[in-house]
Amino acid sequence: MIVELNNLKFYAYHGLYDFEREKGGEFIVDVKIEAPDHDAYLKLEHLINYEEVYRIVNQQMQVPKDFIEEVARLILNDLKLCFFDAQLIEVKLTKCAPPIPGMNGSATVTTRYIK
Repeated sequence: MIVELNNLKFYAYHGLYDFEREKGGEFIVDVKIEAPDHDAYLKLEHLINYEEVYRIVNQQMQVPKDFIEEVARLILNDLKLCFFDAQLIEVKLTKCAPPIPGMNGSATVTTRYIK
């Protein structure tokens, strides 16, 4: 079973520069988790609980860090602890408007765990 949470939008205060920490910015997080299939999905413990996935992502997005790579790593680590039977976890974190002069676009990091 593959569960994905896509296009999770956050206003957060991650960044190396003081003005990023003061002003904040928009971020998008995508999470993909693959776990073994079950014969039936009748109990919550058989599922990748996407409410719990969102709680973990939201919790880490609220703690300012200098680098989005570190935020993605922390999200991945928390997901691994929560969903220990996951065969694959992928976290993609996008900074919608990085402060790079002349750049009109976004910056994305992706971290992945494969069992």
